[in-house]
Amino acid sequence: MKTKEIESLESYFKTENEHWNGYAFEMLCEVLQHGNFENPETPLQLFDKAVNIFTEQHKAPLKAVQEFAAETDKQKLTPAQKLFVYEWVYKYVRVSDFGETDLSEVKDLLKSQTERLKNDKPQVEYKKPLTGNIRETLKELMQKELEQLPETLKELEPVQRLNILCKLIPYVLPKVESVTHKLGEPDEFKIQRWHD
Repeated sequence: MKTKEIESLESYFKTENEHWNGYAFEMLCEVLQHGNFENPETPLQLFDKAVNIFTEQHKAPLKAVQEFAAETDKQKLTPAQKLFVYEWVYKYVRVSDFGETDLSEVKDLLKSQTERLKNDKPQVEYKKPLTGNIRETLKELMQKELEQLPETLKELEPVQRLNILCKLIPYVLPKVESVTHKLGEPDEFKIQRWHD
C-alpha cells in the first residue's frame, strides 16, 4: 500500500470519537484479514456514509435505509460484501448513542434488511476462492510435488515405485497406436487389376 492509501485508511479510525474509532478499526482489520474487498477503503466509506445518512434522515427511516441501499448498489458489491457492510453498520448503530437523535426505527429496518441479505446469500464464506486462485494453488502444489518426486519414489518399495511409474508414463510418453498388417501395403484389388 502507498502512503496516501494508508493515511486515507487511518483517517477513518483516528477521529475524536473513540467509540467510532474502535468499530472502524475492527472492521478494517476484518477486511484486511479476509481480503473480501479489492479496495479496503470501500466498506469504510459505506460505513461512514450509512451513519451520516441515518443521523441526518432519522425522521424518515425508510428513506434513509433506501438511500443507504442505493449507496451500496452504486459500489456494485457482491452479496457477501453487501452483507458484510450491513452487518457492521447494524452492529454499530445498535449499540451506539446518538444523543437526542432516535434511530430505533432505522435500527429495526436495518436489522430486517440484514436478515434478508443473510437469507438471500448462498451459504458461502466471505472469502470464496476464485477459480483462478484454485488453479494457481494446484499448479504450485503440483510443482512442489514433482520436485520432491525422486525422493518420494526412493522411499517406496520396488513394486509400488513401478506401479506409480506405470501410471505416470501416459503423461510423459506419447500413446502407441496399434498398427494393422495392411497399413502401408498396396491395395489387393489394385494389384489384381493391374495383373489382369
